Parts: sequence; structure tokens; C-alpha cells
Amino acid sequence: MDHEINPPADSNDPTFLRARALSLSVGAIRKAQGKKCPGDFPVGTIEWHAVVEEFANDVLKAMLSEPDLPILEFKRDNARK
Repeated sequence: MDHEINPPADSNDPTFLRARALSLSVGAIRKAQGKKCPGDFPVGTIEWHAVVEEFANDVLKAMLSEPDLPILEFKRDNARK
């Protein structure tokens, strides 16, 4: 069953296009690994919630390895200098 909701194809917003490409890439990689994607389950089911969390973690992993994104530096207030 495919319950994925497809956004309008005419959006030319660069941020939207990058996010969509990232989502499609993560989805394709998960399928190749034999993992499920959120679109495989009805929205709101227990399985859907579990897969959404796994999918989001995979998206974050992909984003953190994206070379075009700025490197974020987190500093503690009490860090020694």
C-alpha cells in the first residue's frame, strides 16, 4: 500500500526541491536496505509512527554528512578558552 502524499510538482522553491531530493534519496536507500518507509503504512498507526522516527533519524544522518551545509559549532558557556 502506498499512502504517500505527493506535493505539487510545479514548486520551484530551491529549499523545497533540496528537501524533496533528500527525502526521495533517503527513501530509496531505505528500500534498498529492505527497510520500510512512512508511505508503506497508514498515517497514524503504530507502525507508521515507528517508521517516521527511523526515517527522520536517517534524514538527519544524511543532512549531517551534507558537505554544502555549514558546520555548526556548539560551545558551552563554561568552556575553557
